[in-house]
Amino acid sequence: FYWDFIGPTNPFEAFIIFSIRHEIRRINLQRGDYSLLVPGLRNTIALDFHFSQNLLYWTDVVEDKIYSGKLSEGSGVSSIEVVVQHGLATPEGLAVDWIAGNLYWIDSNLDQIELSKLNGELRTTLIAGGMEHPRAIAVDPGQGALFWTDWDATFPRIEGASMSGKQRHVVFKDMDSGAWPNGLTLDHMESRIVWTDARSDAIYSALYDGTGMIEILRGHEFLSHPFAVSLFGGNVYWTDWRTNTLTKANKWTGANVTVIQKTSAQPFDLEIYHPSRNPCVPNNGGCSQLCLPTSETTRTCSCTTGYNLRPDHSTCEGMTVSFDLCIRTGLSLDPSDNSEVLMPLTGNDTLYWTDMGSNRISRSSRDQTWREDIVTSGLGRVEGLAVDWIAGNIYWTDHGLNLIEVARLNGMYRAVVISDGLHQPRAIAVHPVKGYVSAFVCFHSENTLWFIFF
Repeated sequence: FYWDFIGPTNPFEAFIIFSIRHEIRRINLQRGDYSLLVPGLRNTIALDFHFSQNLLYWTDVVEDKIYSGKLSEGSGVSSIEVVVQHGLATPEGLAVDWIAGNLYWIDSNLDQIELSKLNGELRTTLIAGGMEHPRAIAVDPGQGALFWTDWDATFPRIEGASMSGKQRHVVFKDMDSGAWPNGLTLDHMESRIVWTDARSDAIYSALYDGTGMIEILRGHEFLSHPFAVSLFGGNVYWTDWRTNTLTKANKWTGANVTVIQKTSAQPFDLEIYHPSRNPCVPNNGGCSQLCLPTSETTRTCSCTTGYNLRPDHSTCEGMTVSFDLCIRTGLSLDPSDNSEVLMPLTGNDTLYWTDMGSNRISRSSRDQTWREDIVTSGLGRVEGLAVDWIAGNIYWTDHGLNLIEVARLNGMYRAVVISDGLHQPRAIAVHPVKGYVSAFVCFHSENTLWFIFF
């Protein structure tokens, strides 16, 4: 069912929800009520929502976190919590898959698209690389379609893929050199992409395959630096930085330009909160973890890092695997490009790693339902890590401090094993059954392999 107007026969009144850096606000499109939803933010950019669960999501590019909160008619947003807080650089784009219950985001610094469940669990990298300055992202779960914009200075474009990350392709590229395809939204009923260009100060539309492009509006007084864009009924809505306005016009002709609200600061993202923008179906598509629509009638199931899809193509099971090295785009469990050394713990699905950027040793469950830092101080440059799965200890080599240390798996009872005679210790391995620890040590031009017996 699709609502294409606001009127007395429609029981739900539509709202514009928009961000102005430090706040998220709401406007009733029928009555014009203007209210504050979330105050005291650092730098909120992207927004989206899950209508049937009354959930609002937003990104903060100063804190590098993704938040969620419960929308209520009378009290704004409650039960605010962090959904994703690790391994983010600049999450500028956000999109909710209201069918499968997934959250997609685009990171303009890491040049990749990730997704997780709505609560942040089962996180995985969907598409990585081949991006210059990705900005906005939008999904059409009914057709299994994913789109994003890229400001690439020499090749500005809009790309697309299935929501499983497959069939990546350029949707629209016939832009002027230096174009800034900024905001992006989808017309689900017409199967069209709609985007703003902050260089040409225009709003455009094209079919999902990139054909049938039309210029909706260009060079208007209230279209002087557009950022975000959304649709509702027969109108296109956008935010403009130069005039600090929220404005609407006819989505086909650009006629009847109407300013809805002047804002006190530059407005960023906006969404129209209404069931026509966010229908819902249950059961996660029959998938035990991630359900990824591939078309209007088909879907594929996927698994988070550390799990394989069973032959039934629906159920995920843990796989036995040993990770030796994590690079930025090589392991999607935690895409921080500072994670150097990883070691899985046999028996309880726990992964241990060091992060060279934050100088700490951390651990998490394989499906990322929990995570914690176990050693946060007194580290130089940890380049080797080994788990004693029998005694429940963790060993590491410190290349910077020339040490080999040990602690319990929770980081407690830390002790130095060797501090004399080491020079730049690197890799380390343990054989708990026989009580062996071996470490690779470099003495200038001579490489030495040490064996330590307990």
